[in-house]
Amino acid sequence: MNIKLKKYSNKYQEKWNQWFAGVTDGDGYFYINTKEKSISYEITTHVSDARVVYDIKNKLKGGTVRLRSGSKSIRYRVKAKNIIIDIINILNGKLYNQVRLAQFEECCRLLNILPFSTPFNVEKNNSYLSGLIDSDGSFAISVAKSSAEDSQISGVEGRTIRLINAKGYNQISLKITSVDATYLYMIQRSYGLGIVYVEKANLFKKRPLAKYHWIIKSYEAFLRLYDYCKKNPLKSVKMHRMRLVLLYFKYKQLGYHLKPVDTLEFKIWVKFCKSWFKYAY
Repeated sequence: MNIKLKKYSNKYQEKWNQWFAGVTDGDGYFYINTKEKSISYEITTHVSDARVVYDIKNKLKGGTVRLRSGSKSIRYRVKAKNIIIDIINILNGKLYNQVRLAQFEECCRLLNILPFSTPFNVEKNNSYLSGLIDSDGSFAISVAKSSAEDSQISGVEGRTIRLINAKGYNQISLKITSVDATYLYMIQRSYGLGIVYVEKANLFKKRPLAKYHWIIKSYEAFLRLYDYCKKNPLKSVKMHRMRLVLLYFKYKQLGYHLKPVDTLEFKIWVKFCKSWFKYAY
């Protein structure tokens, strides 16, 4: 193999490994059968992101992908020991979610593999964040005020209409939520992005554990994330909204959302709103 091609291949593989670690911390799961001393690995996602699990299946060269009955989700699962060992080697020293780490370390014990400690931070160009956004990230434009008529319209149509007519009462954000703060503070430190705030436990609302939310809202933060995603693209349909983020700020700065309904500018805003909900469900 050509030396330059080999270096590119190795770099691409490492980027994929980093992305896979982020996806695993978000949506992955190691199931350990201590009686049989067997391990299975699985990832479940919405059917609209089937390409994510098929990408993983093709990369690992094994496992099964099946629709889950009674839900709009799809699951990748693998039990073959040789592939499980490959997964352990790929993820070793790359996981931060404490629940996932506990599962991972138990797998290492059963397979007699030494688990590496994870570094305090990751490099700013590490693809871990793109994997975590693909699995657990949520792009949203919240609407703080709408008419009584618009409020009665349900589903994607209702959300689209409320955004179109929201005037200045809307706010874009990207959020990752977890009961484990460890990896949220890690991405905040490593990438210099977002804030982490705590939603306290509330037994009256059947929320026994505190929740932690990593969130970004500003143009500056989204611009930096946009530049990051050029080198570390998302593999899920969330990349569609990532591409629209800067347009949102541009159109709002130009006041397209405030123009009369029969103007070209407002029609552009309407088109943007409809595009935003293209993959909504």
